[in-house]
Amino acid sequence: MKKTLLAVALAPLCLPNLAAAQISADEVMVITANRFEQPLKEVIAPVSVVTKEDIDAIQAKSLAEVLRRLPGIQVVSGGYGQNTEVYVRGTSSKHLLVMINGVRIGSATLGSADFSQIPLTGVERIEFIRGSRAALYGSDAIGGVLNIITDYQPDEQQAQVTAGVGSDGYTQLSGSVAGALGQNSWGKLAVKTEQADGFSARQLPFEQDDDGFDSHNVVAEVGTAINENWQLSLQGYYHDGKADYDDGYGALGAYTDSSLYNIAAKIGYVRDDFISAVTVAHNQDKAQNNSQGVSGSEIKTDRLLANWQNHYQFNQQLGLGGGLEFYRDSVSNSTTVYEEDQRDNAAAYINTVYRAGDVQLEGSLRTDDNDSYGTNTTWLVAAAYSFLESYQLSASAGTGFKAPTFNDFYWPDSGNPELKPEESTNYELSLSGSHTWLDWRITGYRNDVDQLIAWAPVDSSDPFSDWLPMNVEEARLQGLELTTHFNTGPLYHDVSYDYLDAEDAKTGKQLIRRAKHSVKWNVAYLLDQWQFDMSALYKGKSYEDSTNTETLDAYVLVDVAASYFLNDNIVLRGRIANVFDEAYTLRDTYNVQERSYYATVTYQF
Repeated sequence: MKKTLLAVALAPLCLPNLAAAQISADEVMVITANRFEQPLKEVIAPVSVVTKEDIDAIQAKSLAEVLRRLPGIQVVSGGYGQNTEVYVRGTSSKHLLVMINGVRIGSATLGSADFSQIPLTGVERIEFIRGSRAALYGSDAIGGVLNIITDYQPDEQQAQVTAGVGSDGYTQLSGSVAGALGQNSWGKLAVKTEQADGFSARQLPFEQDDDGFDSHNVVAEVGTAINENWQLSLQGYYHDGKADYDDGYGALGAYTDSSLYNIAAKIGYVRDDFISAVTVAHNQDKAQNNSQGVSGSEIKTDRLLANWQNHYQFNQQLGLGGGLEFYRDSVSNSTTVYEEDQRDNAAAYINTVYRAGDVQLEGSLRTDDNDSYGTNTTWLVAAAYSFLESYQLSASAGTGFKAPTFNDFYWPDSGNPELKPEESTNYELSLSGSHTWLDWRITGYRNDVDQLIAWAPVDSSDPFSDWLPMNVEEARLQGLELTTHFNTGPLYHDVSYDYLDAEDAKTGKQLIRRAKHSVKWNVAYLLDQWQFDMSALYKGKSYEDSTNTETLDAYVLVDVAASYFLNDNIVLRGRIANVFDEAYTLRDTYNVQERSYYATVTYQF
């Protein structure tokens, strides 16, 4: 199987060991699935791991370009910096919990993270868990969890600078340094600035101009090992960006100023059978839409979070974990005063993993108590049985919920404080196999999401009735997911097929922008000092409207990338996106990028 070097990280809200390890992809360690470190092959839930080396090899310029290669995900986006929608097994962007180093991020007014403004600066790896994880993480984790990890890798000593250019006036300049600070401490700093002239985000009759973007990002970390048991660390992440867009109401020269930062401090204790960590974090998500001569509302979410997490390993078979979590969301709008602008959420959770012989069991339970909507309890149970040495049968069931946003609850004269959280029940059944030259997994799932929030008339019999956000919608999401990883000589293949039936449970119509069929084929090839990567994506027919009358045609996208390791210090890279210049539509009236070219040079000190 494909080999990679992976250094196990110490993430603020997830509990790993402190030692680094160089391991093969068959022995990758993950920390997001159950909030403590465990081998990927022992995790029942389907997990995808993307390493820094993977990101460099495919030469991704945005998080969307990474995510669209992964199974279970459909991405709808335009140019760099433009609005990005991420659908996980049919659930929407607001049903995917996004974290940076284990700390949840995102807007409490919109209810989701802004994927277009999350850069790849300093990222060491990305862990993506498919399926409900609310019993561990609370609100938002209905479709899955995405954890973007920037942690310093133990024993890492490196410094490098990268410069790049590309189509539509794209340029980038970045640098990073990481290493030991004395005998027991470490530090890391990564900075990146990039910009592009772009292309017109929308078609006529909307404004026809180049919609570019500017982005500036910093990742920093310092830490120290007090002794063999205690460790302290402080991490910071900052993004500042400006992205042009074509306004749907005709405003000229529209653009969004955005910023995001996250600061997390952690103290951790570890011994052979017990790990405990306390994390205190603060993050802010801020955005302002402007146009020529007009400044729009500045909308801001501040989140203060504290988490105490523990895991005790009784023996080789049984582990028990749990913790307490508190976060406070505070919002502000420069032109609007919310009826309430702050709410607190307190939670307690417990999880256990039992493994004996061919049998593995997992269970989690979490209770959230929120100022706005009261108490919500979620659960998850999973079991796996290994047989004939190479095969495993697994099943899981769990519940999830999505909290109403501040806009839903408290927008003046149109918020509805009587709203309930959206709720889900998820079931999965999987069969997998691991062989010398091939790993595969086939998963069937069903996710029923009830009490979905949508605008509806207060009195449906009154044509002049007021409209408010209400719990009126239901969705039935079911599908089949096939993933395979195999070698054919020097070529490594990562292939997935997704069948998705994402249905409005009331009308029987397909949910918009979700294709029933999608296929992804990623290939890597190493030859002496060269590395070649190719990705092919097929997305089948989908619909732009809820009545399923406006069709978005199927399409195929192919990207190719090459890296040449000139010597120990210099790496030359090039990439062609949309090689065959496919004309396709992701959203009605929105443009997508044509064939484009990129080149970078990296100097490693």
